[in-house]
Amino acid sequence: MNKADVPAQASAPVRRFGRFELRQPLGKSLASNSWLAFDANLQAEVLLCVPRAKPSDVAGRDAWTQDTLKASRLKHPRLAEVLDMGLHDGWPYVAYDRDGAQTLSERLASGQAHATVIEQVNWMVEMLEALAYAHEAGMAHRDLALHNVMVDAAGHIRLAGLGVGLSAAQGAEHSSAARQEQRAAAERDVLMAGLMLHRLLAGHPALDDADLGSAASRVGLEIVRLPWTTPQPVPETLRAIVNRATDRQQRQRYLNARTLISALQGWVLANSQESAGPLALFLDRINAVGHLPSRAKDLGAINKLLLNEQLKIDDLVDQIIKDPALSWELLRVINTARFQNSGEEPSCSLSRAVVLLGQQGLRKVSTSVRTWPGVLGAAESRQGEGAGQQAIAALDEEMKMACIAAMAARWLRPFNIGDEDAMVAAMSQHLGRLLILYHYPEESAQIARLMAPVPASEPGGKPTPGMTQEAATGAVLGIHPDDLTAAVLRHWGFSEPLIQAARPLSLNVAPRRPESPEDWLRITASLANELCALIGKPAAQQARMMTHLLSRYARPAVTSQRELLDALQRAIRPIDRTLYRQMFPAPSPSGPGPGAARAAVS
Repeated sequence: MNKADVPAQASAPVRRFGRFELRQPLGKSLASNSWLAFDANLQAEVLLCVPRAKPSDVAGRDAWTQDTLKASRLKHPRLAEVLDMGLHDGWPYVAYDRDGAQTLSERLASGQAHATVIEQVNWMVEMLEALAYAHEAGMAHRDLALHNVMVDAAGHIRLAGLGVGLSAAQGAEHSSAARQEQRAAAERDVLMAGLMLHRLLAGHPALDDADLGSAASRVGLEIVRLPWTTPQPVPETLRAIVNRATDRQQRQRYLNARTLISALQGWVLANSQESAGPLALFLDRINAVGHLPSRAKDLGAINKLLLNEQLKIDDLVDQIIKDPALSWELLRVINTARFQNSGEEPSCSLSRAVVLLGQQGLRKVSTSVRTWPGVLGAAESRQGEGAGQQAIAALDEEMKMACIAAMAARWLRPFNIGDEDAMVAAMSQHLGRLLILYHYPEESAQIARLMAPVPASEPGGKPTPGMTQEAATGAVLGIHPDDLTAAVLRHWGFSEPLIQAARPLSLNVAPRRPESPEDWLRITASLANELCALIGKPAAQQARMMTHLLSRYARPAVTSQRELLDALQRAIRPIDRTLYRQMFPAPSPSGPGPGAARAAVS
């Protein structure tokens, strides 16, 4: 049989709209459809927007044409450029320049890494700037949706679809009724912008209604509040702004785009420059009462040790690393201008601190650190003995875990990073949580309650998991503990590689193969802390966590179960002998019997 006799394989028919090849639907609302289309004339991809319904008569079509023509004449950096507008088989359409940009609906559907909260807020600010410009020109959008908001390669917004949805009123342009309708439509645009920001921050639509226009019609009859469990912590100030934008009472909302822009820009400014807000309050408090108390119950013993001339520098470092407050204070001191040579990078070497300060300098720094439990002693008397003791115990436990993580990082580190760098990085991943526990004990108790599982409402039912630590902290304090860590370390003059390493890797994304010593530092610190999460868990849960850890770090760290267990054992032993004996008991006389931790994962 000749090839010519073989029937050609059937291919999917190409959908067309006039000269446009419809390649992919991007979204639809009650008012319009948006398509990714290929323009045969321009030989380029465009965003094609079409109303959901044909104009019912010539007058309606002419009114639609006037609206879209007026919209196309508006020129603003955040308004998408109109390439063409017209009719096909009675259906009006507008084609917009795509130029490599993606709609928000495409970004969400593609599974790309989520933008940060500040990036999402900046998107809304830029979109609102385009809206405000249009409103002031007498135009309302009427159909804000994820599929007509594009984000270009530089992360800037371009708003499409202005005037594409059929207007509910077609009165004279300057009549009183038209002005009232336009003002109401502009207010509705601002409400839909609030619902869009709610959608981005919450990770799902408000009222479970993906159509912002439909959801906007239900606001007032139903209550919209940003949930406490969000993909990323939403600071309290921003939460209040979003909830006001979608408030049930119309008079409580932002009634024009400029007022919402002002509120969002103020929040971005405060959080970007750390000139105000929770981070600034933390820094002020740290400057007033000190960052953390010494973990040592007897500072006199440490001072005596530091004055022992027979101890080697490594021996001193081994003792200093057991006291996070003293470690950070020593590093903070040597990173001040007085100790920095011209052009020299900040240091996180405790050995260098010992050499620079000498024994008298070490003693002076150690006596400047508050004794245990610091300001929590006053909090204990204010809150009552029970609550105060719980706050002190929580701080002590977190400090102990920070020390164990530091020791574990020493034994897990690769040869291309220093052991002290690894220890300080792993310990610093606890800094934000330690500061919150110490400076805000009452709020820390609230965070703990939000993290606790909610008991099942019915007998035999499963309890509802509590919030993550990050989400609970955001709900109570409006701040992410990792952001606090970065702000404080930067305030103390620490290097950017350490600040980045002090931010734990996301537990929802598999670590990539490191390409630099800085990448190795962060991976090692994160691995050490995730390994320490096994401590105190039941044997069966330890086994599952170890399996997951080996799978998660198989590519970047190339480690084994034996190496992880040895690192954990060597880390716990110098920090907490009681815990060490619990997890790694001595073999019984009747046999070798593995320790509790080994048995759990064997």
